[in-house]
Amino acid sequence: MRRVLPYLMCMCFVFVWVSDGFAAPPTGYKIGVVDIQKFQKKSKNFQAIGNKVKKKFDAMQQKLDDERNALLKLEEDFKKQSMMLSLDAQEDKKRELEKKRRYYKYIYEDLSQEMKDTESEATGQIGKELENVVKRIAEKEGYTLILEKRTLGLIYYSDVIDITDRVVEAYDASKPKQ
Repeated sequence: MRRVLPYLMCMCFVFVWVSDGFAAPPTGYKIGVVDIQKFQKKSKNFQAIGNKVKKKFDAMQQKLDDERNALLKLEEDFKKQSMMLSLDAQEDKKRELEKKRRYYKYIYEDLSQEMKDTESEATGQIGKELENVVKRIAEKEGYTLILEKRTLGLIYYSDVIDITDRVVEAYDASKPKQ
């Protein structure tokens, strides 16, 4: 029993000492919050990329509208001329109209996918660049944690820890103006 008692006391001491180390939170945590919507409104480079994507979308939409208008015109012409055309001519016009419908459906799906790909590519590029900028700020200024404002579970934060303006400045400074 005398041999076990010192071992038992040493083990208790170790457990108390270790648990104290885990229980006491270390001081010096630095936490920041970034508001992505505010970033999108304020960043000149982000807006320039958004404008480029919008121009591309508008060009694709114009092409799609032109095809739709051509299809509608062809349908309208067919309705007007159907009474005057022979059965063979009507069948030819119907085939032409069906071909145009399939082409419109194809181009619609193709442009829709291209729009999604363009948006996804731009979002991914901006996301990576933003992540690098935030990482540099965190390392430079000693942040332990930086959260996005709309993070699930983040209910309240003080404006003191909002670093969005610094992120906007660093992001815009990291890239030549678009």
